[in-house]
Amino acid sequence: MANLIVRTKIMPKEAEISPKAILESLRNQPLEIKATREEPIAFGLVALVADFQIPDEAGEMDKLENLLRTQELIGEFEIVGVSRLSTSLKK
Repeated sequence: MANLIVRTKIMPKEAEISPKAILESLRNQPLEIKATREEPIAFGLVALVADFQIPDEAGEMDKLENLLRTQELIGEFEIVGVSRLSTSLKK
């Protein structure tokens, strides 16, 4: 079975919430986080760009989206890219 890397851009619910706080809250979830980086947006707002590894099976993307949607610190998120694990996403 193949795995996917899902790159997400996660915006905090409030500008005072740091990407590190979001990352710590996600580490307590059943997720495999492969890589992260911070992306400045504007006026002190910083997004967390995170790559998650999920199985390439029906319903797994929905599980990831639902888990992100229910996190207290996350305002909104978008899926930036999806790739098979054997390939790489451009930065």
